[in-house]
Amino acid sequence: MSHPLSICMVSSTYPRSETDYAVPWMRESIRRLTERGHRVSVLAPTFEGLKSHQIDGIPVHRFRYGPKRWERLTHEEGAPSKVRNPLMKAMALPYVAMGVRAAGRLAKQHRFDIVHTHWPFPHEPIGSALARGCGAPLVLNCHGAEFALARRKPWVATILRNALRRGDLILANSNDTADQVRKLSDREAQILPYGSTVLAKKRVVEPNAVPRILFTGRLIRRKGVEFLLRAVPLLLAQRKVDVIITGSGDQRAPLEALCRELGLTNHVRFLGFVSNEELDREYARCDIWVNPAIVDDLGDTEGLGVGAIEAYVHGKPVVASHVGGIPDAVRHGETGLLVPEKNERSLAMAINWLLDNPEISRQFGRNGFEFARRQFCWDRITNDLEDAYSLALESRNSVSASAFRPTWSPELSTEAFQV
Repeated sequence: MSHPLSICMVSSTYPRSETDYAVPWMRESIRRLTERGHRVSVLAPTFEGLKSHQIDGIPVHRFRYGPKRWERLTHEEGAPSKVRNPLMKAMALPYVAMGVRAAGRLAKQHRFDIVHTHWPFPHEPIGSALARGCGAPLVLNCHGAEFALARRKPWVATILRNALRRGDLILANSNDTADQVRKLSDREAQILPYGSTVLAKKRVVEPNAVPRILFTGRLIRRKGVEFLLRAVPLLLAQRKVDVIITGSGDQRAPLEALCRELGLTNHVRFLGFVSNEELDREYARCDIWVNPAIVDDLGDTEGLGVGAIEAYVHGKPVVASHVGGIPDAVRHGETGLLVPEKNERSLAMAINWLLDNPEISRQFGRNGFEFARRQFCWDRITNDLEDAYSLALESRNSVSASAFRPTWSPELSTEAFQV
């Protein structure tokens, strides 16, 4: 890119402090952009009255949208789960209205070259207000959760369709999300994934006396951790295993209760939230990383499954559900195994098969490392993002978004490992 840009990211969630692990992929993407000389700001809602501040030297402009104790629509569980609460659902309209107002004020103070808006529903009006005020192109970034709600509510589908048609350029985190953009709006989305934010330190790791199975991520419904727990007795029928579960969320208490109900407290450990340094150690020590994701009762599922990429960076094989954008991140029979969702028998069978075939398991880990190095390299992703910005600036609405072609396009198997 010939000159540095002034960019504003519009998002529902951004870290509230330096130690907040929210949206680490967005934080890393912004860091990479600033290293290349671009000036990046963030427009995001407050959380319980949190004022505007800086994270990693990046200005984070927070907007208020209600009484302090009610400003909890974002962060932690995520909005799709929180809107089950009628009070949280009632906050949605003032959230958007106050976001649009804040965008208008911000446009008077700063002239951005690009407005990059994540989750077009409900944030397109906020991004559009900022883009209009600055005369900047609007880049819309879809992550999959928008479409889960659109499938359940026709009025959401109508709003999202119109929002997508107003964007100058659309980005999607996976082939699955891009397909949903196309089906709903007849627009082409450019696939732009994200890479690992957990860096592998070189260390000597002794082989585990008992195989170690790792899950990392938020403990929310669509992660499907219940089915991993239900697979553990089937694993124990074959061999001893230790299952490590990191992360927090609204499902932690029910999952811990299920663990006790199944008599697994000696075999399963819940670590809660852990730092990137601790995650690095857990990835290094595990034998297999597992993502038992599901399509939850709201229709939400994994947009990509970045944990697989983090496992690959550590040379680990993966077992994951064949849902959402996960097949973009897991090559069945090459970097890991894909299994049907909500099927603990298939999950246990795949894990046991890898443990029974250690050389194949190690080869999957080596393949995954090379796959992540080629396809999910942050330099490559940042190059493609800069290319997307250049196209948005050059074309606005006059040139089809299909003119931009990212440099990566993985050939993926759709086969799944079944019983």
